[in-house]
Amino acid sequence: MRKGVTIAGYFGANNTGDEAILTGMIHALKQQGMIDITVLSRDPEQTKQIHGVNSLYIGRRFDGLGAIYRQFRKSQLFILGGGGLLQDYSSRVVPYWLSRVMIALLAGTPVMYYAQGIGPLRTSKAQRLVRLISNRVEWITVRDQPSLALLKEVGVNRPPTEVTADPALGIQIESDGLALLKQAEIPINQEKIKLGISLRSWDGDHQYIPTLVRSLKQLQEEYDVQIIFFPFQFGEDERISQQILNELGSEEAYLVKGTYTPEQMAAMLKEMDGVIAMRLHAIILSAISHVPSFGLVYDPKVFRFMERAKIDQYSWPIERIKEKEQDFTQRLKDWMANRHEISEQMKRPVEEMKKIALTNAEIAKQLLK
Repeated sequence: MRKGVTIAGYFGANNTGDEAILTGMIHALKQQGMIDITVLSRDPEQTKQIHGVNSLYIGRRFDGLGAIYRQFRKSQLFILGGGGLLQDYSSRVVPYWLSRVMIALLAGTPVMYYAQGIGPLRTSKAQRLVRLISNRVEWITVRDQPSLALLKEVGVNRPPTEVTADPALGIQIESDGLALLKQAEIPINQEKIKLGISLRSWDGDHQYIPTLVRSLKQLQEEYDVQIIFFPFQFGEDERISQQILNELGSEEAYLVKGTYTPEQMAAMLKEMDGVIAMRLHAIILSAISHVPSFGLVYDPKVFRFMERAKIDQYSWPIERIKEKEQDFTQRLKDWMANRHEISEQMKRPVEEMKKIALTNAEIAKQLLK
């Protein structure tokens, strides 16, 4: 007899954003009475420890598929997502995730795409695979309108498809953010403006970093600012954050070190007065508490969320930071000056997205067989 749901995504890879997605998914599914949850993960032991669910190794490419098939044979539903899984920045990504979907279909298990961010799909091979396999799933939810449009463009038209919102918006903050910052040895001064920053490595780092450093120095000169870096990907984000921190040469700039759950990270971001971020889920976890973000857009998904939160005027393409340095710095200053109004402006759309995000789990419950 089949029971429970199996979830797959980019989990167990030391990425706070993807773990935030999973945290929100598990919370929403349990609210709907789905407590028998197994997660396919790159690090099953880590996933069990963080999320308190069953977990199996997802496999790097084609290893471990037998165990995955047996798990699907026992499951009532396979959920793929959320996050940006179906994209072809790398040619291996789409075949990898859709191979797991095909195994579920072969096992006779219904499949749901859960709050997916779709694209880019630049190659005909990726488009064809997405069309052929996605038309066989039971239901698709996506986290933004352009993802829905892209699915329709490549010919995915059989399953019901709708726009919901990112599952991470469903995270419930219970931790004491100030206590966590103290634990991280960040000397918070409540008299100062607390500015969180979350960056990642990307093409052209060497071009925008000097400009960003100069802009941050100007903010520190004009405002009484503490700068706190929040790495979201273990190792990678820490390196670039430390580089910029060193170049700032400020006594009021700090790096959060150590490992934290998504809920703990959201609690610390709640204590910020504003957040400058490339990382989408730094923006989302800040938005939960209506902390205004300035989005550094390296991928369309960043702008898409900012647009839905009605704060897209405070986003900037990463590749235009250097060429428009003066304009970029002025926009940052405007954002800083208007941060209280921006926080009020984003409340209603963010609260609406929180409610919409819960519909993903409601749909999943309907699909249980």
